[in-house]
Amino acid sequence: MRLATSLVLPALVALSLSAQEPGLNGLWHQARVDNIQAAIQACTADMNFITRPIARHKLANVNPAYQKVTLSITPQQVSVKLDDRNPILMPGNGQEAPWTREDGDKFQVAAHVAPGQLTQTFRNDEGARTNVFRLSPDGRTLTLFVTVTSPRIPKPLTYTMTFGR
Repeated sequence: MRLATSLVLPALVALSLSAQEPGLNGLWHQARVDNIQAAIQACTADMNFITRPIARHKLANVNPAYQKVTLSITPQQVSVKLDDRNPILMPGNGQEAPWTREDGDKFQVAAHVAPGQLTQTFRNDEGARTNVFRLSPDGRTLTLFVTVTSPRIPKPLTYTMTFGR
């Protein structure tokens, strides 16, 4: 009897702790952000003097430092709301869905959910963006890893933002 209790008790404690972990869902507020302008400067540094300012302007417009992120993940739907923008809705099964950004650019967007991580991908003819939202082991910090690629820029734009509850 003592052996059974010693095996069951740790399993119950682990289940209880995992049930208390809030996961990715909820409202997150910005705690820290990389210097996005410096990242844009670096990824466009090798461009010619005519196209470089155009690329920098466009990248700066579509890569703001978000102040808050709201995530809602269910088996049917994934919703990502950035600041006060309309939520980006994606099927929960990982399939792509059409999405139009506020400036009229159209994308295919998809969400892939894994334990402690949400990967959101956007793609169109001009390039792709991947947002990886990764939860810290203690569940208190959410880090957003951004990667933007395009045949029009010589190397990917990468930066991170960190959010707290």
